[in-house]
Amino acid sequence: MLWACLGVVGLVALLFGAKYARKEYLLRKPDKVWVPLALRADISMAEQKKLAEEIDAKLRTDEMLRQFVIDVGLQEKFNQPSLEAAVKDLDRRLFVEAGTADTPTGTMPSINVGVRGTGHEHDILGEASTRIIRDVWRMIGFDPDTGQPLKRDNAPLLDPY
Repeated sequence: MLWACLGVVGLVALLFGAKYARKEYLLRKPDKVWVPLALRADISMAEQKKLAEEIDAKLRTDEMLRQFVIDVGLQEKFNQPSLEAAVKDLDRRLFVEAGTADTPTGTMPSINVGVRGTGHEHDILGEASTRIIRDVWRMIGFDPDTGQPLKRDNAPLLDPY
């Protein structure tokens, strides 16, 4: 009887250990979180890539990256010794790419703006991506709080859904 109880306890401990190991394994894998910026359905891939490159160039200025680091507190969250190190780290992690987004009207071309990291940093990556997309919205002429255009003729490539 004693051996049966010890066997059951050992099996339960083994199952919980395996579950913990799997969770840790998944959290250590690379992760990336992005916010899609939906474009018109008729935009060509060349235009989409060109727009992504323009947005990327505007975001990668030291001034912009420094403001993102300060606003989100990435120096502490990424355990960087200085503000400049955090700016370099964000520059390394930041990505802007052409992709697709699921919208209420279906799958649309998009510009995906986000940050890379690991599963342990998922919430931080989401917070940083959300902060960065607010400036992208301003760049293309939209108010990030209301979603309304600042100037009607300033954003011809966006999906009006």
